[in-house]
Amino acid sequence: METKQIEVKRHKLQQQFLEQIEFGNHSPQDSSGALRPNDHEGRQLVDNHSPQTKPPITIGASRLGARDKTEDTSLILKDTEHQELKVGIKSNGQKYSVRTNRKRFFYPNEWNSFLECLASPKQKLSFDILVNTGCRYNEGFNIRKRDIDFERGTLTLKVTKIKAKKGQKFPEPRTFRLSTQFLERLKQYTKNLNDDEKIGMLSAPALNIAMKKALIKAGIKDFYMFSLHNVRKTHGNWLNAHKFTIVDICKRLGHDYNTFLGSYASADIFRDEDRVEIAVILGDLIKSKEVLKC
Repeated sequence: METKQIEVKRHKLQQQFLEQIEFGNHSPQDSSGALRPNDHEGRQLVDNHSPQTKPPITIGASRLGARDKTEDTSLILKDTEHQELKVGIKSNGQKYSVRTNRKRFFYPNEWNSFLECLASPKQKLSFDILVNTGCRYNEGFNIRKRDIDFERGTLTLKVTKIKAKKGQKFPEPRTFRLSTQFLERLKQYTKNLNDDEKIGMLSAPALNIAMKKALIKAGIKDFYMFSLHNVRKTHGNWLNAHKFTIVDICKRLGHDYNTFLGSYASADIFRDEDRVEIAVILGDLIKSKEVLKC
C-alpha cells in the first residue's frame, strides 16, 4: 500500500469517533457505515487524497442521508437544563445533541485551572500545542519534528484543511512564529525523536475524553460547551485581545476575514489582569508584539 493511502486510512481512523464524543456533535455516515471526518464545528472535511463527498441534505431539523434520501433520520430536538444545549433521538435510536453556540473560549484563569486538572504529560503536551499554535486538531497531530525550525523559531503546518469550496485541491502549508518559551518545551518534547517522527499528540477520542474530565474537575460549569476546536478559538481571541491585526490572526489560523469575524472574533471583554495572564501563557509571542508597537 502506498504511503499516501496509509496516511489517508490512518487519518480516517483517527477521526472516526471524534464527533461522537464531542459535546454536541455527531458525524454523518458514509456508504460503508463509517463516520466521515468532520472539523470541530461540525462541517465535513474533504480528505486530502480522495474525492469530495456530498454533504447530507438538511431541511430544518431533518437530516437525510447522502446516499439513501428516503431513510427517515429526522430529529426532534428538546431543551435541556442547559440553555445552549439541545438533545434528541434519531429514528434509529441514536442519541443526538446540538450546541447552539460554538463560540465559547477559555478565559486565562479557566485555562490554568483546566491545565492543572489534566491527568498525564501526554495530555498536557497535546493541549500545549493547540493553545500555542491555534492549529486544528488534525494539523497538530501531523506535526513532525522536521516541521519545527528551532533556529528561526517557526513552525510549518503541512497537513492543513483543504478548502474545496474555494477551489483548493491540495493542502496549503502555512508557517508562523512561536514563542521562545514554547520552542524550549518543543525541544524537550522532541529530543528523542527522529526528524520524520510525529510530535506525539494523543488521538482525538482520547483527547476529547481527557478534556471533558479535566473541565468537570476544574469546576467549569458549562463544560458541555467545549470541544477541541474551542482551544483554537481561544488562541484567536487571545491574540485579538492583544491587538494583533486581523491579517496576522487570519494568516496564523488559515482563515479569511469573514470566517474570523463570524466564528472567532469577540468584543473586547478581557480585563487588564486577563491580558497579563494571556501574555504569561503565550510568552513572548505576545510580549515581542507589544515591544514592536512601542
